Amino acid sequence: MNLAVIRLLGRCHFTERPVRTLITILGVALGVSVSVAIRAANVEVLRSFESAVASIAGRATLQVSGGDLGFDERVIVSLRRHPDVIVATPILTFGVVKASGTQAKQGFKLVALDLLEASELKNFRVHSDEEGTQMLERLLSPTAVFLGAGLAEEWSLSIGDPLEILLGIHRHALIVQGIVEGTADLSSTWNNMAIMDIAAAQNLFGLVGRLDRIDLETRPGRPVQDIAKELRSKLPPGLKMERPSQRSQQLERMVGAFQLNLGALSMVGLLVGLLLVYNTVSYAVVQRRREIGLYRAIGMARGVVTTLFVTEASLMGLAGGVGGGWLGVLLARHLVSVLRGSVSELYTPLPDGGGSLDPHLSSLLLGSGVLGMAVSIVGAIGPSLEASRTDPARALAPGQYDEIQQIRAGRLAWVGVGGVGGAILLAVPGPVHGMPLFGYASAFFLLLSPSFLAPSLLVGLGALFRLDWSTPNSGTVGASLRRLAADQVARTPGRNAVTVSALMVGVAIMLGVGIMIQSFRETVEHWIDQTIVADLIVAPAGWPLGVDENSQAQGIPLSLADDIARIEGVGAVDTYRTIRLNVQDRPVSLVARDLRVHSEWSRYLFIEGDSPDILNETVKNEGVLLSEVLARALGINRGDTLSLTSPAGPVSFPVTGVFYDYATDGGKAVLDRELYRKLWKDETTTVIPVYVDVESDPKLVRTRIQEGVGGEHYLVVIANHEIRSEILAIFDRTFTVTYALELIAIVIALLGIANTVLTSVLERQRELATFRAIGASRTQIRHLVLWETSYLGLLGALMGVAAGILLSVLLIEVINRQSFGWTIEFTLPGGLLVEAVALAVIAAVIAGLVPAFWAARQSIVDGLRYE
Repeated sequence: MNLAVIRLLGRCHFTERPVRTLITILGVALGVSVSVAIRAANVEVLRSFESAVASIAGRATLQVSGGDLGFDERVIVSLRRHPDVIVATPILTFGVVKASGTQAKQGFKLVALDLLEASELKNFRVHSDEEGTQMLERLLSPTAVFLGAGLAEEWSLSIGDPLEILLGIHRHALIVQGIVEGTADLSSTWNNMAIMDIAAAQNLFGLVGRLDRIDLETRPGRPVQDIAKELRSKLPPGLKMERPSQRSQQLERMVGAFQLNLGALSMVGLLVGLLLVYNTVSYAVVQRRREIGLYRAIGMARGVVTTLFVTEASLMGLAGGVGGGWLGVLLARHLVSVLRGSVSELYTPLPDGGGSLDPHLSSLLLGSGVLGMAVSIVGAIGPSLEASRTDPARALAPGQYDEIQQIRAGRLAWVGVGGVGGAILLAVPGPVHGMPLFGYASAFFLLLSPSFLAPSLLVGLGALFRLDWSTPNSGTVGASLRRLAADQVARTPGRNAVTVSALMVGVAIMLGVGIMIQSFRETVEHWIDQTIVADLIVAPAGWPLGVDENSQAQGIPLSLADDIARIEGVGAVDTYRTIRLNVQDRPVSLVARDLRVHSEWSRYLFIEGDSPDILNETVKNEGVLLSEVLARALGINRGDTLSLTSPAGPVSFPVTGVFYDYATDGGKAVLDRELYRKLWKDETTTVIPVYVDVESDPKLVRTRIQEGVGGEHYLVVIANHEIRSEILAIFDRTFTVTYALELIAIVIALLGIANTVLTSVLERQRELATFRAIGASRTQIRHLVLWETSYLGLLGALMGVAAGILLSVLLIEVINRQSFGWTIEFTLPGGLLVEAVALAVIAAVIAGLVPAFWAARQSIVDGLRYE
């Protein structure tokens, strides 16, 4: 009986108000789509890295690695002697760039391994047009490369075609001798790589006797950790043994803060969608107040009333969730490439291959449907309980709901003030496992708390307009319409407060994140201007397009720096070497440069102290400089010591300074070049910064360098302004997704405005018809409705500005600092504030156009007819 009643009433409600129902479903769908898209894209990006690790690892249970500079291949001999090691596979990996032809300058990964034994172990298959002895000759040819099927198709290459690549400063001519395909579920990873025989690669790239990694397959009868413990004792200092899965876990920890911030931002759409559902169900309760009273009078239980509205909301949420799931999958397919690019530029190179969203489509749609229902049910709980408490004897009293809301406005305001206080308290604790969880909770309270202030502000707006503001034009029709519209907005705070709050959340997110990005960008620009002062940078031709693998093979010989220093017009030459290390299980960039040259011609922005003095002290005391990010992460200050693992073993360095750096969030340690050469035995550099004499023309010096050291070396000479532009371009690309999420939150809020105004028009048909009957024109009715939407937009925008400024402070001082460790100089862009207010008001007016024109076209007779 109860289920039949619920089904009947719900069907009638959906039929009577289809437009409002569709708006609500669309709002939920947009909110769910953003959450699904970000979650799916994040998972897909990590899966692409995991698949690359798993594909190259194959059946390997342990991996021995030696960092960017590699290690002596003789280590493999002692490993193979262990009775529990079945296979030990030597591997070299290279980040190379396609040098010519279709899609030149595209970076890809080249893997060198023992082709005679590795294909079965690594789950790939080589297709060639030869067999037997001829196939073996092709495999071992010194210029043979086996191209992934995906790359071969993309570049229109087939067996026998030449392939020119750039590795570091050298160009190499290879011949495609076969096409590689994967044989396992992770096949797409091999399809987007290239393979060479390891002996051929060592000879061709000048790395004879060097390896990047050794993959070990161990006997299944013994625990892997026991075998690893025994093998570690056989390894030289500086080598690391780990499970293959640990590499993807390290990446996941490294990019976790980046992806968590995106995930948290994606939840804003759900929050705004929740407010939209709350508003819709609240309207339904008001509209059906009389109906609810009748059913309660004939014996319907309160639980049934609550179930009725919760069921309606859950059905809308299910429809919105499933629709949002489909939309989210489409959005995720675009976001995967965007996020993969951002992660590759900021953290570590990721292959273009990887999994597909299609196999996970059903689970995504199921999860999105559940998510939509959950959001809608949470949004419907409050008004549903309100409906169940309807007193049958007072159910026919008009305006009771709004009167109750006006009475509650004061109490709700105190709740809002308390929420802001709670947000401040939650901002105090530190991070949890490196994540600013309390900071996110503080942001949630900061966004939600002003919603409780909205009813009081709406009531105050009405009181303000009811004051006697007599002016020469106060008696005009336009002034009367504005006062009437303000009074109408204030008379229904229960209806309008949630709409204003939804718009406030959208504007606050747009402003808060916008101020943070603008502040961050200006800080980075200041940092670039103060620290990157070399006039020219000499770099390998593929830099920075090539993926960063095998740093030794991509390095520039130090002798080239001496050649450049002798060129006319060159004042000084620095050598900037960067490799990756693990410090306390944290990926860190180790930089080596000539600190005396740097102290004379350039500078670091130190937290305390003078740059030349600290740089010279570092050289004298054989110390190390730390970036702010690394110092915060390790809890190290100036005067402490830091241990770094060199090829000779761990070495302790005094920390002589801490500097601001925004090049990487993993952290950076800087040594003097000569100290690094002595400990790491590395005679290469990554790039060569060049300082031009004051009297010389940088353009002329650039030409001389290109002509003087070009020749057989493939180098590029980059001007300072080009470096600056590239850094800022990467910065802007990183926040592309953020801007899209902000826009979607605003769109959902505008749906709420359209929903509110449409419902207001429906409820006020008699009132609007009365205005028409006493002489109001259709234009005046349209203006009346548009003034109402303007007030809602203006109030939502002003509240959003206040909340957005507070949110930006929280993002800069708490969430960003706890996530990444950067210090950002706060900047309040006045233009952005004006743009946000103007955008919100204009968008609110646009959202009210359809309800306004619909209200003006209503029949006077139908509006005055007694229901």
